[in-house]
Amino acid sequence: MKAAIAAVAALVVGGLALSLPASAAPSPVADAPLVGMVIALDPGHQLGNSNPAHFDELAATHFNGHERKICNTSGTATNAGFPEATFTWNVALKVKEKLEALGADVRMTRHSNSWKKWGPCVNERGAFGTKVGADLMLSIHADGADSSGYGFYVMVPSVIKGWTDDISAKSIRLGKRFVSGMAGSGAPRSTYVSGQMMITPTISTLNFSDVPVILLESGNMRHSADAARMSSSAGQQQYADWIVAGLRAALRK
Repeated sequence: MKAAIAAVAALVVGGLALSLPASAAPSPVADAPLVGMVIALDPGHQLGNSNPAHFDELAATHFNGHERKICNTSGTATNAGFPEATFTWNVALKVKEKLEALGADVRMTRHSNSWKKWGPCVNERGAFGTKVGADLMLSIHADGADSSGYGFYVMVPSVIKGWTDDISAKSIRLGKRFVSGMAGSGAPRSTYVSGQMMITPTISTLNFSDVPVILLESGNMRHSADAARMSSSAGQQQYADWIVAGLRAALRK
């Protein structure tokens, strides 16, 4: 054994290279399938959008190619008062961590969940994906629909000439894949939106984008089962897992 060790040492000292078998070398594609991909995450509404101190800023309007809409809103909440802003923030952080472990470059439209802060405005959020050179932008939300319905659905931009005509078709295509991937990983499909997709001209976050964009309504915060899942750490991890599965399906990664 000592003689074998000495022989190896002699090879190293002599400057000869020793190589591992090909099977021992890690595969960067298998280990990090999202390397080279830039994904923009928009965790919806800032917590401080509910703070009356910011109402004047939030009331400012912007034309989105279809209509004028205000800067941002507070979002919804469960019947017990758990805010959408906190749900989307927690889930976005978990999604970011998982995507980065897969090799993606992840950028976020906000970096805190604070009662003292407001925005970002819809025009800034919508343009964010373009600003960071994203391959895809995902805006994460939760719905506040009638309590009888549950499950997730997505919104994607319809064609608005000069606004979304360059991204609508691809957003729809990626949105369909996202829905299939998320549902295939176990996420409950919406019981109140047919096909789990709305193609719409009204959503500013979609209309201001110049990269493919999907807005996710993760579930219904007024439905008891969805609300319980959204309010728990374990449930938020489930949503993160489902979202990452959806993104990988959309990007075919």
